[in-house]
Amino acid sequence: MSQAALSGKNYVVTGANSGIGLFSARRFAQLGANVALVCRNEQRGREAVAQIIATTGNENISLYLADFSSLASVSLMADNLLRDIPKIDVLCNNAGGANGSRMVTKEGFETTFVSNHLSSFLLTKKLLPAILNGAGEDLARIVFTSSYGHFNSALDFDDLGLKEGYSTLKAYGRSKLMNLLTARELQLRLVGDNVVASSFHPGAVRTPIWKKGGALARLLGLILYPFMKSVVEGSSTLIWLASSEDRASKGPEGHYFYEGKRAETAKFATDADAKRLWQISEELIAPYY
Repeated sequence: MSQAALSGKNYVVTGANSGIGLFSARRFAQLGANVALVCRNEQRGREAVAQIIATTGNENISLYLADFSSLASVSLMADNLLRDIPKIDVLCNNAGGANGSRMVTKEGFETTFVSNHLSSFLLTKKLLPAILNGAGEDLARIVFTSSYGHFNSALDFDDLGLKEGYSTLKAYGRSKLMNLLTARELQLRLVGDNVVASSFHPGAVRTPIWKKGGALARLLGLILYPFMKSVVEGSSTLIWLASSEDRASKGPEGHYFYEGKRAETAKFATDADAKRLWQISEELIAPYY
C-alpha cells in the first residue's frame, strides 16, 4: 500500500499503547490515517502517541482514556470520541487481558467478561452511528481481536461471570469466543450497510499478557516464549482486515481469520449463541448506553 493509502481516514484502536495494538496503530499512521488511540494508562498512552508521531511523521494522532473494566468509563470515552470524530472508518476492538484469579468490578461484573467483551460491545454500539457515517463508497470496518483460545469452552449462559469453575484460561477463552460471536451477529445486523465486521486470531504473540494470567498461563508463556510470534507477525492479520481493500471478509457470517485466511471456529460457536449473547449483552450495558 502507498504511504498515503489511508489518508483522510479515521481509525480507532483500543489497547493501543503496547503489543499488536501499538504496532497496528503505528502502521495505520504510517499509511496516513488519523488514529485515535484508546488506552487505560495516560502516561503510557502519551508515550505511544509520541512514539508514533516521531516514527511516522504523522501528527494526526490523538489519545482517549478509558478503563475497560468499567462500563461507565468506556461510555464516557465513547461520548468524547463521537463528539470529536463524527465519522469513523475503522474500529479495532483490541483491548483485553487475563486475570490470575476471579475478580468482580465495582459495577458487579467479572473482570475478564467486562474487560474483554462487554466494554468492546458497548463501545461498538455507541460508535456505530459514526461508523455508519464512514460507510460510503469505501467499506467501514470493525475488527475484534479474538483467539484460538475460544475453543477452550462453550458459553454457559447461566454463568457468564464464571462464578463456578473459574480459571484464567477458561475466562479468557470464553471472552474471546464472545468477541467472535459478536462480530458474527454484528455482520448479520449490518448487511447492506457497507460495513464489514470480522474477528481474528493473532497467534501466540510475545506480549505482556502472558505475565498477567494465573500460574498456568505464566508457565505456558515461559515455555512457549521462544516459539511465539513477534508483534509484527501477530499484527499482520489485524492490519490486513482493517486497511486492505480486499473484500474477502465481506459476507453475512462475520468471518474469523488467522494468518490472513478464513479459519475454522469451534462447533459450539453457533449463530444461535451469537444472537442470544447479543441480546443479553444489550440488557447488561443498557444502564451505560
